[in-house]
Amino acid sequence: MTTLGDLRLRILRMLDDPEGGGYPNELLFDGMCAALDAILPWVPKTAITTLACDGTLTAFALPDDLYDIESLVAYNGEVLPRISLSPGNFLGVNAPNPYSWLEYPAGSVSFGKAPPDAVTLYYLAYWDKPETYDANFVLTTPGYAIHGLALYSMAYALNPAAVGVAEINPYKTKVDSGTPEHNPLQRSVTFILEAFTREMNRHPKHMRAVK
Repeated sequence: MTTLGDLRLRILRMLDDPEGGGYPNELLFDGMCAALDAILPWVPKTAITTLACDGTLTAFALPDDLYDIESLVAYNGEVLPRISLSPGNFLGVNAPNPYSWLEYPAGSVSFGKAPPDAVTLYYLAYWDKPETYDANFVLTTPGYAIHGLALYSMAYALNPAAVGVAEINPYKTKVDSGTPEHNPLQRSVTFILEAFTREMNRHPKHMRAVK
């Protein structure tokens, strides 16, 4: 099991600063949290909950940890259709399926007609993370995602220095030949983010639901 402390040490080794003198915990923690969100398109956390439909309510609050809806399944096992607010579509009792739904308003799901019984919500959730840095916090992401997390966190940790170089401009001296890099740290961040994308793309992807 990988902890945040383990991930922090991995990031620092990749930054060639194993003691962490140049990278405060707060910055590394922000980077790790950002990385846990950045991997969601490739490695989402799957979750299930039940909407307590009773034939009267048409709108229900979505879970706080929801990243995206996969599907809604009726009490009889039918996968309910998602409808878009576009001309020609019907929402409500006149729809081909009156229990069709849409994610509207923000943070809610609304049905055209109140379902008579419980509906199961299959959704993608954000990965768990603590409120503040806790070295003993155990990551629940798959093991194969750890290197991707480290790469993204590494790029995040380099961002402040890259921005500082851009503002101070110590690399703007021109030379007679070649193509000098005016901001090598910025180039490093771009290179690491490209490595992150390659790393995530080489793993099996989550099969998203048809909507």
